Amino acid sequence: MTVNEVSKCIHDDESALDKDAAMTIDSSIGDDLDLGVMLSTPEEVAGAEAITKALTQDEITQLSDDNMPMRYYRAHEGDIEKAVDGLRATLKWRIEFGVDAIARCFDEGGDKEIAAIVRKESETCKMYARGYDKDGRAIVYMRGASENSRDETGNLINIVHHLEKGIACSRKNGMDMMSFIIDYEGFRLRDAPSMSVTRKILDILQSLYPERMHRAYICNPPFVFRTFWALVKPFIDPATKRKIMFCTSSSSKEKFMNNMGPANIHKLEACAGGTGNVRECDCDEYLSLPFDVTFDEYIFSQHAHNGVGACQ
Repeated sequence: MTVNEVSKCIHDDESALDKDAAMTIDSSIGDDLDLGVMLSTPEEVAGAEAITKALTQDEITQLSDDNMPMRYYRAHEGDIEKAVDGLRATLKWRIEFGVDAIARCFDEGGDKEIAAIVRKESETCKMYARGYDKDGRAIVYMRGASENSRDETGNLINIVHHLEKGIACSRKNGMDMMSFIIDYEGFRLRDAPSMSVTRKILDILQSLYPERMHRAYICNPPFVFRTFWALVKPFIDPATKRKIMFCTSSSSKEKFMNNMGPANIHKLEACAGGTGNVRECDCDEYLSLPFDVTFDEYIFSQHAHNGVGACQ
């Protein structure tokens, strides 16, 4: 894309961004899609069974969990053939990319080389799971201004590790999805990953982890975010766009707080309007936690037991 094309795209998209920023999402969107909340319809059950029957026995043993066929059925809007193709492509990718090794790299006997990559990429805490929304979905924070690497493979390994951790944290609460808080405070265009990495990250989220994102809340987008949004928006599929909420207006912030739950507001970070005195994420501490535990989860659990409202 040339400079002139980018400038035109930004100009044409300014009003669209303003419209996106004012967007609110009906509370039924996302909730009804989470397998941890809503029982599947008979049609969906039949569709998931048809997908499973189309797989080989080896492929069935490779499924990340029992709900995987259902997620692909929903992601492909009931198209069995496309769902099977998408699921098979994901199973192949998970083996080739080494997802299990990435997820368990900090376990005893885990891959030390992968662990070193994740630790390096995570030094600035640009992505981590902290707390839960009102329904028990893990909240994954992403910080646009904290990008610390231009290593494409390292970036993708890091993304996958934290996605798998977020999934594990949600799963223990009976949930399939995660909520994302994407903070752009202090963001500059030079902080943005390359378009190659950005498109691969979107492909991971949309094609390889479908129906895992409940909602993405974009907080504190500066004016320069318009440029980044103009470049990225064409690669975001309609289903994902419907789950993105810009927390810039009073109504969208109110909706966000309702989705988080009043009891959890003191656990949110300041970038998301939290009212508690929560501490900054500590990379080493976070990476040393059990895989299904979010940052500060033990502390908040202890404080709740003692009747204390915030982390001091």
